[in-house]
Amino acid sequence: MNDWEINKFFKVVLAIQFALWGVIGLDFVGLQIPIVRQLIGFIYLTFIPGIIILRILKLHKLGNIETLLYTVGLSIATLMFTGLFMNTVYPFFGISGPISITPLIVTISIVVLILCILSYVRDKDYSNPSFIDVGELLSPPVLFLCLIPFLAIFGTYLVNFQHDNILLMFLIIILALIAISIAFDKFILKNLYPLAVFIIAISLLYHSSLITMHLWGRDIHVECYLSNLVMWNSCWDSTSSMAYNAMLSIVMLAPIFSDVSGMSITWVFKVIYPLLFSLVPLGLYRVFQKQTDNKIAFLSCFFFMSVNTFYMDALQVARQEIAELFFVLLILLMMDKNMDKMKRSFLSIVFGISLVVSHYGISYIYMFSLISVWLLLVLAEDTEIQKSKYSFYSKFSGYGNEKLFSNQFFSTIKDKMISSTFVLLFVVFTLTWYMHVSSSSTFNAIVHIGDHIATNIFELFNPEEVEALHMIVSPRSTLHNITKYLHLITQFFITVGILAVLLKRSGMKFEREYSVFSLIFFAICLISLLVPFTSTQIGTNRAYHIALFFLAPFCVIGCIAFFRVLGRVNRTSWTDQRVGSSLKVLSVFFAIFLLFNTGLVYEIAKDSPTSISLNNTIKHPRFHFNDQEAYGARWLANTVEKESDIYTGDFGRFILYDFVHDKTKVRVFGNETKRISHDSCIFMGLLNVKEDEVVVLKRTAAGFFRDYAKLSNSTFYNKVIIHTNKICDNGDAQIYYNK
Repeated sequence: MNDWEINKFFKVVLAIQFALWGVIGLDFVGLQIPIVRQLIGFIYLTFIPGIIILRILKLHKLGNIETLLYTVGLSIATLMFTGLFMNTVYPFFGISGPISITPLIVTISIVVLILCILSYVRDKDYSNPSFIDVGELLSPPVLFLCLIPFLAIFGTYLVNFQHDNILLMFLIIILALIAISIAFDKFILKNLYPLAVFIIAISLLYHSSLITMHLWGRDIHVECYLSNLVMWNSCWDSTSSMAYNAMLSIVMLAPIFSDVSGMSITWVFKVIYPLLFSLVPLGLYRVFQKQTDNKIAFLSCFFFMSVNTFYMDALQVARQEIAELFFVLLILLMMDKNMDKMKRSFLSIVFGISLVVSHYGISYIYMFSLISVWLLLVLAEDTEIQKSKYSFYSKFSGYGNEKLFSNQFFSTIKDKMISSTFVLLFVVFTLTWYMHVSSSSTFNAIVHIGDHIATNIFELFNPEEVEALHMIVSPRSTLHNITKYLHLITQFFITVGILAVLLKRSGMKFEREYSVFSLIFFAICLISLLVPFTSTQIGTNRAYHIALFFLAPFCVIGCIAFFRVLGRVNRTSWTDQRVGSSLKVLSVFFAIFLLFNTGLVYEIAKDSPTSISLNNTIKHPRFHFNDQEAYGARWLANTVEKESDIYTGDFGRFILYDFVHDKTKVRVFGNETKRISHDSCIFMGLLNVKEDEVVVLKRTAAGFFRDYAKLSNSTFYNKVIIHTNKICDNGDAQIYYNK
């Protein structure tokens, strides 16, 4: 749209604007049209502000992927900071509830109107539209790919209501076959690789996020509580001392989507956030494609998506989904040397600041890696300049060419993709934001982690103290061991790929900045295998997942290099055909890798299933809840006096966070709990009621561990439960009251 003639552009923008006003007005008078408001609200919020800003910046002919990603990134950033402005300024004008539907829709509409005026002034004369080939859109490969996400949607419906996982198992097999068909150049053409990446991403994400009608996971329930708190109060309390409370991706973005689109926070997290998150692999595809080729880029993205952190762990942390989108946008900008320097700098600052207010863990990792990369590049440039200066003067001194040398070499410093100004701005904003929002809780958290690392620094190579090593040496069943070895093989290929690039034996031309970032993240992975507490807070799986933003293509390159070495050992010539053969073998390996990581193999073999998508009866760890537990938690939150404390198990607290208005009233009991306060309640979920178990939580440097003791034999049952009154029992949830 940013390449259209300006009048046609405005007609579409205004049509969507009026349509949104219309459906909201109909809702107010009680005429609700299912799905329409949700769809129009999503399109309006996700695309309209960003596409107008692209016109203001005069960014045209970017390509489909870049246009889509920059549009969505700018829209999300606009929403978060518009909400922050409203929350900060409006109370001074007597508007006590700025984050509510009327102030939001009026303010966002005014912002869009102002952006339209600016775009007209700046870009009214541009018109160079590109046209879509309708025949290609209706081709069998495109239609086939577009039908795949519906398998995820219908498959989760069957699991939720019929307990039948056959469609989801069929879906996973199809996704694995797509990788093989592309490697073998069958059915899916090269120009459809980006669509295939997006389809695989959204299908994997929805096959997990849509399981159960409630949120599942750990952090996401706390995020839901904070988002609902903003909705209940119609404003954000920035002084609340919770680390998650500093994240605008939770306290601003989710409530804005919920208010404008008419969706509950639960479904914003289950539907909209995964849809936004599915753009991350698409951005990575473009980053990888620019430095390798189409097929290597696709297989690299497929490997990235096959690691179950992408469609399991990341979905449990909504703020991380948004932060990773800004992270990949920063990487994409770093690769874009054709964009005007000022425009690239502006976008880098916008996306960098948006990353900071989205997730503190990724922000700190990016900050430390950014500083390291910048220092290494400066040192490398200084060394290069000194060597070149010596060579230059030894040959041409005295010929009056000193000025030519100065212009030639110092211009390279000015054209760096990572400038010292950007590094300084990012560091200053990061520290300032985290020190002054949410009572410095996010800043204190990183200091606390650093203290733990320093304290335990001498426990190197101890599996009981290092989470990553503990995961490697922990005993497992045969099939689970196969999965572990599959991961180790991919990590071996990554190491080979890194060495091949360093030794210039890969045949690939990586950008210097990207290569240095890759080395830094490779070093982070190595450190996590050695030093306690380096990955406990963010999690080894998530730390590795973030590292794959840079390391994923090295797995493919490492495989090619490995087969090349084997060819030399066997004295066979290495040709393009043999490279293609190695990619075919790798695609089969990645397909098997996906089948194991999704838990499909465990489910078929009934060997300790891990996927709640394929088996929603999994007990441990139990971060997912059924309808009866949710009904019990809602009834308790709506019925019990606000002054009462609510005691629950380690898992039960998460479902309560979705409904209670004061999180501090929720307290966790253990098997050794001997007493609870008067006028308090006890909430027990399925794990307690049906399984007769209570969680014993243990924490070490190697991570969190949960043991499960018999509730009926616990001190808590014999000292507390038998002396309280049961006031609610719906079969899967029970509520007790202590007078």
